[in-house]
Amino acid sequence: MSIKASEHARLDALKLAGIVDTASTPEFDSIVQLTSCIFEAPIALVSLVDRNRQWFKARIGVDVQEAPRLHSFCAHVTDTMQPLTVSNAAADLRFKDNAFVNGAPAIRSYAGAPLIENGICYGSLCVMDRKARSFERQELNRLEKLATVVVGLIREHRQKTILKEQQRELELRQARFEQTEQSAKVGGFEMDLQTGQIVWSDQIYRTVGLPVGTVMTSEKVLSCYAPEERAGVATRIRNALSGAGTGVDKEYRIITPDGEERWVHIVSDIEHVDGTPRRLFGILQDISDRHRHEQRLIQAANTDGLTGLRNRASFNCYMEASYRENEPDFALLLADVDSLKQLNDTLGHAAGDVLLKGIAKRLTQALRSRGVIFRLGGDEFAIAIEGASTARSVAAIARSLIRCSTRPMNIDGSTITPKITIGGAFSAHCTSFSELSQNADFALYHAKETHRGGYVQFESGLRTRIERRLKTTRELEQAILEGRLLPHYQPIVSSANGDVIGFEALVRMSRNDGSIISAAQFHEALTDATISHRVTTQMLERATADMRRWLDDGLTFGRVGINISTADFMRGDLESRIRGAFTRHGVPLDHLLLEVTENVFLQGSEGMVADTLQRLRKKGVLVALDDFGTGYASLTHLRSLPVDIIKIDRSFIDTMLADPSSMAIVELVVDLAKKLGLKVTAEGVETFGQVALLLELGCRSLQGYFFGKPMPALAVAQRLQSQKTGQALPSEAESAALLAAGQN
Repeated sequence: MSIKASEHARLDALKLAGIVDTASTPEFDSIVQLTSCIFEAPIALVSLVDRNRQWFKARIGVDVQEAPRLHSFCAHVTDTMQPLTVSNAAADLRFKDNAFVNGAPAIRSYAGAPLIENGICYGSLCVMDRKARSFERQELNRLEKLATVVVGLIREHRQKTILKEQQRELELRQARFEQTEQSAKVGGFEMDLQTGQIVWSDQIYRTVGLPVGTVMTSEKVLSCYAPEERAGVATRIRNALSGAGTGVDKEYRIITPDGEERWVHIVSDIEHVDGTPRRLFGILQDISDRHRHEQRLIQAANTDGLTGLRNRASFNCYMEASYRENEPDFALLLADVDSLKQLNDTLGHAAGDVLLKGIAKRLTQALRSRGVIFRLGGDEFAIAIEGASTARSVAAIARSLIRCSTRPMNIDGSTITPKITIGGAFSAHCTSFSELSQNADFALYHAKETHRGGYVQFESGLRTRIERRLKTTRELEQAILEGRLLPHYQPIVSSANGDVIGFEALVRMSRNDGSIISAAQFHEALTDATISHRVTTQMLERATADMRRWLDDGLTFGRVGINISTADFMRGDLESRIRGAFTRHGVPLDHLLLEVTENVFLQGSEGMVADTLQRLRKKGVLVALDDFGTGYASLTHLRSLPVDIIKIDRSFIDTMLADPSSMAIVELVVDLAKKLGLKVTAEGVETFGQVALLLELGCRSLQGYFFGKPMPALAVAQRLQSQKTGQALPSEAESAALLAAGQN
């Protein structure tokens, strides 16, 4: 989505919330009062950023209701969707024209957290002070938590606004409907309780489908009602004739002689003369249209508008009813459509909608009468398999659903091969709907991580593995917050003389007990795109700081390789993050090597990734295609990908001396790289025999334990100094001491 389109979407969402230019409310006022108190700041605002202004839904410490958007702090938070702190606004050129900075009294410090919902930023929750001050990370975290409360209030306000509009529309329709009914759909009736004679108006005859003037008896009246209504109506007639009856105000279903179903609303009463019931009288209104409309509303509330399947509300009712009725004999499958976001990004959301409708139709056809399908929203479907007897039969159904969904589909002239991933769980093993849903969710989560495009059934061990993964994720998130991630550098050497010509920066986590663990021990957490993005940001900062120190010491280290994941490209800020880190530390970009695996191109938008890398290459950055040979269609990609170096995967280097096929691949890659004008680095070199053979093949750049394990920055400086002066490399004991110093 372009920046312009993104801003349009943001403004549309703000308008839909219906909150701008509304009266103050105690909930929002309480938030700013609480925020002002917590931060001991004289000014706190809930600032909603409109097209040309920032409007304050709640404010404390300022008299104005709005201010210009241009040069404002909150507009910066909204545009970047990131928290912002300004310790001295008077010295910050970004805000030199800010209305608050130049006002009286002048604002000097600011902290703001974005108000984000579903990728849309409405504005910010902020505090301002008239004196310069800094805000700690812990304070900013607290502000972000308060911002989530504000987002919840905005969501509640939007829902109330939508509900009021729907209610208003329903009331308007009802009024129009009643006006129409008054013309021809209300009739009167009476029954003489002494003689049993029944008199109807013409409209009632038309409503029930009988010829006007037909002589009516109690039996004839009963025949007009639907079978399930007759017993109750007969009782009321008998009670009325015996004097024990009362009036009625009730809706009934009737069936015309032609078999048409209609609904009527009957209001009746009994007339008494001298204490004796004499006459039953009332009116009958044909409410068939209204009833059908209400049924359509009920159906709409329980139906997904895009696919026509039952929606999440219907799913919740279905599952809860199943457990209430003590029917545990079914399985729940949760299915995700793979790569829907990439399709939306490349062909547009209309194409994504076509894909979802096509998959819904295929799932319905494949499932037939064996269960019920729901669309839960986005790319997620739920399938309740009724009468599920065995795990094998459910797995067979899941595989059939996957097969039917993966047939090629033509969308806007493009042939798409959809894929779905399914996780499943049995209700018999769960005591509640929430437990069943969670188990199926665990299975789907595991399937997407390990068996994308396939089916995984929940088992007890899954919960343990996923909880372990979540624990690892939490530990990594804490390490990021506390700045406990650090790079260790593995040397890359020239095969000609063994001199270091560069390093690869590998992420390590320093635990609270002082131990250092490698990425292999927390790699599961890196599958989270947000965490992966934050890890790269911290690695860029640490690595550039180390490079600055080496440069200050007069050391020559070549280039430092930093691994980049798909998540680093998806937000579109990789280039700015790299330039920011290198500019802050005064390190030229020609010291950077970006290491990108082929999967980054395949999982992301290849064009977007290539464009970003091409721009960075023009600024002096080199690009290495990492783990070469383990991806898909590598040779094809080499013609078009913006890479300068090929890194042969260690799996081929490990086996090249014993496996002729691995040897052939290494030889082919080295020869191909020469013809394409690319450099080659062999990874995982551990023996002299591998070194000798790679040198013979013409591979000039080597990396592996044979030349050194990943080491902290201090050990790197020692090695580079030794290389510079021609001294011997440090001993094992010295290296261990340097390693320990780096860990501490």
